[in-house]
Amino acid sequence: MSKIFVSAGDLSGEIHLTNLVKEIKKIEPSVHIIGEGGQYLKEVCGEFVCDIVNINAFGFLPIKQIFFLKKVLKQIKKIFLEQKIDKVILTDYYGFHIIVARLAKSLNIPVYYFISPQVWASRIGRIEKLKQVVKKMLVIFPFEEKLYRDRGVDAVFVGHPLIDKVAQKENFNITQPPIIGLFPGSRKDTIKRHLPIILETAKILKEKLNANFVMFSASQSQFLNANFPEYIRLANADDWDTRKSIDIAICPSGTVSLENALLGIPMAVMYKLSNFNYFFIKAIIKVKYITIVNILAGKSIVPEFIQFDAFPQKIANNIIKQLAPQNYQNKTQEILSIRKIFGSSGAVKRAADIILSGKCN
Repeated sequence: MSKIFVSAGDLSGEIHLTNLVKEIKKIEPSVHIIGEGGQYLKEVCGEFVCDIVNINAFGFLPIKQIFFLKKVLKQIKKIFLEQKIDKVILTDYYGFHIIVARLAKSLNIPVYYFISPQVWASRIGRIEKLKQVVKKMLVIFPFEEKLYRDRGVDAVFVGHPLIDKVAQKENFNITQPPIIGLFPGSRKDTIKRHLPIILETAKILKEKLNANFVMFSASQSQFLNANFPEYIRLANADDWDTRKSIDIAICPSGTVSLENALLGIPMAVMYKLSNFNYFFIKAIIKVKYITIVNILAGKSIVPEFIQFDAFPQKIANNIIKQLAPQNYQNKTQEILSIRKIFGSSGAVKRAADIILSGKCN
């Protein structure tokens, strides 16, 4: 019986890794999966180490997070030494996973990286460090394969898992009054910064368009203590029928913006960090845009309102402009063109086959 260790450190990565684990078990039912991540991975692993996805939800301070993750690393080392792990699969979350990868490499355990850290956005030098410890990179954006291969890393573009999960809308007629999707984010600190801006923007749009709103969340418990106006209803982010009912969205960059693009939903992307983190990231960022849709397109398809531009009136004005009928039809077609970049379906199946076969190049 083969043994595979898997790890994810954030919610979106965990969901993709969970689907990969399911596919691996479908192909090789006898495989024993030992993992760490969050609730989704816990449900599919034969053994579960601990929850590292919801560290922020626990209210840990950064220094406590460090000590917590050090404790987790000790547990992982013990598992590697005692259970004779055959393969390790890591998803994104570079800072922690590079340490796990080095540990595995030191014990001659092959490491597969499914979903690359976004090294192309800021720290391109990290590729050299990954090169030393990773057997194969299974990447989900087409430009990443060349980026890694040019630097001597065995990498393959398997496709994006969301192509199988997210089907585009069928109806692109604007609802009267329009329905606007609100996505504050999934992490506690992100929601805290985004929610006041989003609620003020919604208030302006209610006055100007008499719009209706749906607030999407990863779980309803995120808003247990929130007091929303009656014109905002709540829905789970994975309620795809409700997602397809919205005409336009206000959302952060990241997975949710890509999901909306694959659905064909125009949007305004907003993101706000602490000022310290903003200026630090601004100093090291190497890409012109922060939204993957714009990065893939090589131009601004989706308007971005970052940090000091994340101002309610400014965002509201842009939403109104995008909802003008001709603008709206042009925008939906432009956004849907992104689907073609990702090729065919079956990304998770291709990744599972490569990992189980152990093939390289």
